[in-house]
This record gives sequence, C-alpha cells and structure tokens, in this order.
Amino acid sequence: LIFVLSPLLYKTERKISHSLQCYSCVNQVDCTTAINCSHNQDACLYAKAVPLKFYHQCWRFQDCNFEIIARSLGEKELQYHCCQKNLCNKSDRTRISEKTPLLVTLLLVAVCHFYL
Repeated sequence: LIFVLSPLLYKTERKISHSLQCYSCVNQVDCTTAINCSHNQDACLYAKAVPLKFYHQCWRFQDCNFEIIARSLGEKELQYHCCQKNLCNKSDRTRISEKTPLLVTLLLVAVCHFYL
C-alpha cells in the first residue's frame, strides 16, 4: 500500500510546491511579501495607478487587459505589467535598480576603452 500511494503523494506534493509565486502588496513601492498563487492564477500583476497607488498580486493571465484590471482594482488610470515567472512583479524602481551595476560596468568599460 505504501508503494502504491507514495508516487501519488509525491506528484501531489510536487504540484503544490510548483505554484507560481508573486509579490503581494497594495500601495507599497518596494513590495517584499511573496505568496503562492492559487491554481487558477497563472500570472503576477504589477500595476501603478494614478495618483501613485501600487498593486502587486497574483492574477489570471487571460485577464491581463486594461478593462478587467482597472475594473477589478477600481482604478480609472493605470499602467500594468503581467508576467508568468516567480516573483516577476517587482516595481519599476526595483527592476531599474537591479540593472544599475550592469550599466555602471558597461559605462566604465566604454570610458576605459575611449581613453586607452
């Protein structure tokens, strides 16, 4: 009986542990709270509403369009980004700051190449 149930339990455990993870916060620019999304939520959403309200949450990829997002969040004007990788819904500011070391390195290489 154990040998029969073990593969079933393993598959169930694997399925649960492989759910998408997204940041989940409202009105925090640099959200650091991560959650496991439910089985029907296959995307992460980052939305910035006017005037400056931020949303990070799990979402359904098929619902990633302006009308549905704006209606669901109760916002009239917003920019949004949907993605389907773990913790991909960081704020614009966080995404830019992660690229800073790369940009600085490229700039230094260009300056050294110009002067040498």
